[in-house]
Amino acid sequence: MFPADPITAVTHPDPYPYYRHLAATRAFHWDTTLGLWVAAGPDAVAEVLRHPACRVRPPGQPVPPGLLNTAAGALFGRLVRMNDGPAHAHLKGLLAAWLDAVDLFAARRHALALTSRLPYDAPWAGDSVDAWMRTVPVLTVGKLLGLPVDTSLDDDSIAAQVATYAAAQSPLASGEATARGAHAAQALMNWAELPVPDDRPLSALRQAAATFGIAPEAVTANAVGLLVQTCEATAGLAGNTLLRLAREDGAASDIGVSEDEPLDHVSDKALDRIQAWVARVAREDPSLQNTRRFIAQDTTLCGAQVAAGDGVLVLLAAAGTMRPDVEGRPWTFGAGVHACPGHGLAQALASATVTSLLARGVRPAALARRFAYRPSVNARMPRFG
Repeated sequence: MFPADPITAVTHPDPYPYYRHLAATRAFHWDTTLGLWVAAGPDAVAEVLRHPACRVRPPGQPVPPGLLNTAAGALFGRLVRMNDGPAHAHLKGLLAAWLDAVDLFAARRHALALTSRLPYDAPWAGDSVDAWMRTVPVLTVGKLLGLPVDTSLDDDSIAAQVATYAAAQSPLASGEATARGAHAAQALMNWAELPVPDDRPLSALRQAAATFGIAPEAVTANAVGLLVQTCEATAGLAGNTLLRLAREDGAASDIGVSEDEPLDHVSDKALDRIQAWVARVAREDPSLQNTRRFIAQDTTLCGAQVAAGDGVLVLLAAAGTMRPDVEGRPWTFGAGVHACPGHGLAQALASATVTSLLARGVRPAALARRFAYRPSVNARMPRFG
């Protein structure tokens, strides 16, 4: 049975026949129930993501109303991925250049080395798997930037604070979740403002930003922003990969990662096999299913007349059912000026996370017998605990 609409599709057991139907028959259309334009076909999705009138925030609303006048809102308002226009172009370019320069093979090894210091129990409980999926990528990116990271799974750890702040951005967030997100945002800003050695990337980013007159707070906010993107997209990608391994007979055992194998003994060949699975999942069962754009002025879009203030639901996952990739990236990482520059790093860290879990004795088939997708309007993220 098809999902009721493109929003409920995000957490549907199998939304892809529905997405394929929309992409083939209603590539760009007005959904009266949602009150949104819906872009589903690959050409329509690409046009929306590249159209200059399509903005990442509604006109006159740079910050979600629930975050206004909070530390979470102040952080959100400085994120380059949530802003359009030339004022943010320099910092966006600096961040993209750093991400492009990251050695992805070294990043995988950094992640594995970090997991050797994380607490774990056997047999694995689902909530422990959830904690590792959100923790390993976040701490690895923090370490790559040069920030001090803790190897803790506690509720007040850096990774947990990132997850708390990310949850507060959701339109489904309760007032209590939003308040926790504001507290987490302030804690993360304080942490990301800590001095780092001159030879670390964050120090170089701060210095380069200063030459463009970019405020230090903007650099700090976007360092946190990188961790938030890592938390959501990479955790979901790792979780969906575990589910895919469970559903493919013999896939997990064929990878070549043995239970209780020392992580520094895991071969590059095994890591490459897992990363190939991650790349497949990013195309076929992505963690980020949709995104939104908002029309800044009356214009023609995908052959239709759209009005200033209209919203567009961009079904990245639907586009992927018809045409696998865009510009060498899975559709889930977007296109145009707001395409995610960290797509390679996200996949590398998801593969390292899955590798570390397999080496600690996690059995994907056991996880797949009991899981649910986290409530979300755009992210397909399994929860095992």
